Amino acid sequence: MSFAITGQNGFVSKLAAEGARSSLFEVIVSLKGQNILGAEDADNTFQYMCKGIQLPSQNLGVVLVNYFGRAIKLPGDRTYEDLTMTIINDEDHSVRNRLENWMNIMNGYSSNKRDSDTTRDDYTADLTIKTYNKDGSELLNGEAEWKFINCFPITVDQIDLAWDANDQVMEFTSTWVYDYWTHGAQVT
Repeated sequence: MSFAITGQNGFVSKLAAEGARSSLFEVIVSLKGQNILGAEDADNTFQYMCKGIQLPSQNLGVVLVNYFGRAIKLPGDRTYEDLTMTIINDEDHSVRNRLENWMNIMNGYSSNKRDSDTTRDDYTADLTIKTYNKDGSELLNGEAEWKFINCFPITVDQIDLAWDANDQVMEFTSTWVYDYWTHGAQVT
């Protein structure tokens, strides 16, 4: 086996599109029911302020069935890792305030309860991560798109403030849970 860099069977030929860029993405939140984030979110502020997010790992459980001292492994249930994203905080704190208000709808700060009129559709959203080619185009059939069903935030992390943090924009992380995710043209 040769370690060819160029040529028909070389590394460069296999990396024909020069690799996907991790910076070419956007996150779109599609709200359900009432507009949790407020009417002002019509400008899609969130997709511009979400600076980073991870595509989750896949975890398929294993069911062990023993037969005459031998363990047979069968596929089990899928589990889903939480989504963690980094969000830029603008001076109006709009995205952070909206996330805090969203979490307050699910469990009130002082009341420690949810409004009795609030249904699951009122506090969940679908979240889509799209990645793009270097020329700005999308892949056909949504092959570079992941959709997370019934999401909601469970943490809005701290923002570190410091006098020596010159030339930096505030940012914070938020963790979201969801029921399941699909990729590309998969059937939901």
